[in-house]
Amino acid sequence: MIGEEYFDLRSRLGTALYSLKALVPELGAGPEEAGILENLVNSLKDPFVFVVVGEVNVGKSTFLNALFGTDLTKTGIVPTTDKIFFFKHGPQLRHVPVSRTLEEVYAPVEFLKDFHIVDTPGTNSIENEHQEITERFVPLADMVIFVFSAMNPWGASTWQFLDKVHRQWMRHVIFVLQQADLRTPEEIVSIQQYMLQLCRQRFGREFPVFPVSAKRAYLARSSGLDREKLMEESGYPKLEQHISDCIGGSGPRLGKLGNALRIAQTMVGKLAAQSTTRIAARERKQAGLATIEGELATRQERTLAKLSAAVDATELDFTWLAEELLKHLEVLFDQKLAFKCTFKERRSVVGVEKVLRDKLDVPSSQRWEQSASILEDDLNEAADHLARHMTEELRVQLHEDLRQSPAFWKKYKSTFAANTGSLVNRVIKAVGIEAELAPALANSRQMMIWMVLVGVVSAISAGIFAGLGHWGVGLGALAAGSLMAWLLWLACGRVFAATRKAATFKLNAARPELRHQLQLHTQEEVRDLYAALHRILAPTREKLSDQQKRQTFQHESLGKLEVNFKELDAKMAGLVARGV
Repeated sequence: MIGEEYFDLRSRLGTALYSLKALVPELGAGPEEAGILENLVNSLKDPFVFVVVGEVNVGKSTFLNALFGTDLTKTGIVPTTDKIFFFKHGPQLRHVPVSRTLEEVYAPVEFLKDFHIVDTPGTNSIENEHQEITERFVPLADMVIFVFSAMNPWGASTWQFLDKVHRQWMRHVIFVLQQADLRTPEEIVSIQQYMLQLCRQRFGREFPVFPVSAKRAYLARSSGLDREKLMEESGYPKLEQHISDCIGGSGPRLGKLGNALRIAQTMVGKLAAQSTTRIAARERKQAGLATIEGELATRQERTLAKLSAAVDATELDFTWLAEELLKHLEVLFDQKLAFKCTFKERRSVVGVEKVLRDKLDVPSSQRWEQSASILEDDLNEAADHLARHMTEELRVQLHEDLRQSPAFWKKYKSTFAANTGSLVNRVIKAVGIEAELAPALANSRQMMIWMVLVGVVSAISAGIFAGLGHWGVGLGALAAGSLMAWLLWLACGRVFAATRKAATFKLNAARPELRHQLQLHTQEEVRDLYAALHRILAPTREKLSDQQKRQTFQHESLGKLEVNFKELDAKMAGLVARGV
């Protein structure tokens, strides 16, 4: 490809500038930076202008077809009139008359994005008004290509036209000796030497002369047969290399690329420094946020530790009351008392749970109301601390008081105490002490009744048998009754012992369960209350997290652009050093 190294550099630079331009608004840069980048991007789009001059029928169109690998005749953009045609790229074929002798032609031909071509009428048909070619286009041209026919390179009109070109513009001129395949190599060498001699005589300088065969070059590009051989024989590789060297070695164009590159590098450095500053500021805020959240978590743990004292005290109360209850059960299950109450039941466990709950309720209510007051004080203090640090460290302006209202705390205290009392009641009820003791009492009463009845029956039987003179039988009946009564007495004692053991086990098991439930309850209450303060921080946390993602992407993008620009700078230096 003609000018491949230069165009690759320009394309990569343009892509990098587009990327930087897209990044500028996200980095908070002003419209000035965006405007500069827009101008830089547009400046890189300037195409190379080729002016093609030659007599009629020397094969200018064929030469261009082979040079760019496109059949311009088939595209319909090559006119046959004697106007000057300025070919540019466009989405569709369009002719725009500029003057009587000049017409712009826009065509969807790919190479016209990089190369604009001024196609002149044959020099042997140029009129005086075509002086516009030399006055307007030759000074702007990156290259003026004089096309000669190898069969007749001495056409006077072409050399006369060259006389009109200003001496300072002649550095852009090259000669193309078209249809070189129609001459022998010796003839081509002789023609070249004579053309160079003539140039020295008339213009005091030599112009590069390139013998070419456009026909072979076009066949090499359009057909698949002997492509490399045809291209080498066409002479186009040397011509294309010279054009590429001129394109890449163009001082003004390289200067334009270098200027754009330097401006972009300066801007990237500035934006990277600003990005680093913003990242540092955001990291300080995140560190401040982490500190605030840590302090809030510490305060939450301290509040929970304060409430653990109420949990400990409630557990101690329960332990003491459980011991009192067990003492009461000792009396309640005393066998002598059971014997006395055999026919008149005076023992009952109904209301035992209520007594236990009532005795726990009074001190617990007061204690948990005090705990709610502790919660109020701690939460208010934490809210003040949070508001102060959010303003000072996070620069977040709060428009509302973070404290809960007095009405809230008034309602909360009573609710908290009531909920805690209900929790204690549920734990005691779950013990099922009454359900455990009531059957045992009923069974023991039945056993005592049977024991008394057995004793009475055996005594009566012994008296009857003794009265009949059967002392032995009487004594046996008395002994059997006594044994049965004694066994019932032992069985009743075992029931009492098992019941006491079961009651003791259940009460002992209830104590850690009560503690566990109270701990869960207080943890949940403290967590829910502090959660309101943690939620205050959520928007700031999310905002900083989003900033971190954006800034990381932006900083990495700037880093990649910085590396990219350094690579382009090195490539630019290589082009300049080689004079390419």
